[in-house]
Amino acid sequence: FFHDDARGRAADACAKASSRTRAMVWRRAFGDVRRHAAEMARVVIWMTAIKTHVVDLTLCVGPSMMPTFNPSGDVVLVERLSAVKGRAPRRGDVVLATSPTNPTQLVFKRAVGLGGDVIDVPYSYGRNFKLRTRRVSVPPGSVWLQGDNPLNSTDSRDYGPVPEDMILGRAWVRVWPPRAFGTVENSMGVVELVRAGA
Repeated sequence: FFHDDARGRAADACAKASSRTRAMVWRRAFGDVRRHAAEMARVVIWMTAIKTHVVDLTLCVGPSMMPTFNPSGDVVLVERLSAVKGRAPRRGDVVLATSPTNPTQLVFKRAVGLGGDVIDVPYSYGRNFKLRTRRVSVPPGSVWLQGDNPLNSTDSRDYGPVPEDMILGRAWVRVWPPRAFGTVENSMGVVELVRAGA
C-alpha cells in the first residue's frame, strides 16, 4: 500500500511539473510573439511615415508623359517632403498629384505654371490635332499641370489649374528600367512662360 501511494504522489508531482513547464513554454512563446508583433508594428509605422512624408516609389504608366517616361511604365522615386512642408513645386518639375477628374488616382504631370504666372500653352484644335497656343493666367495658390505629350494628355488644359494642396510630391529619380536610371529633368517643354507670378 505504501509503495503504491508513493508512486501516485510521484506521478502527481510529475504531472504538475509537466503542466508548469507547458505553461512556461506557452507564456514564453506568447511573450516572444508579442515582442515580435510590437517590433513589426514599429517597422510598419516607420515605413508608412517615410512613404507618406519623405520618399515613395511610384509607377508611372501611360503616354501622357512621353518622351520623359516610358508609356509601358517607369518606376520613379518621388520626393514628398517639400509637398508635406507646403512648398510649391518649381516651374518645370514633374510632380505627382491627385487626379482632379478621379480623386482615387494619382497622375504624373509637369508643373509648367505657378500661381500668378502667365503662360502660353499648346492645345489641339479640331480633328487634325494641329497645335496652337493659348495664353493662360494661373490663379494664386494653383499650379498648371501638363503632360509632356501635348497630343495625348489629359491635364490642366482639360480640367484647369490645380490647387497646390493636390500636389503630393516631386518626381526625383527614375529607378526602373535600369537603362534609364537617373534624375528626372526639370524642363518647361513646349510651354512658354510669358510672365512669372509674384
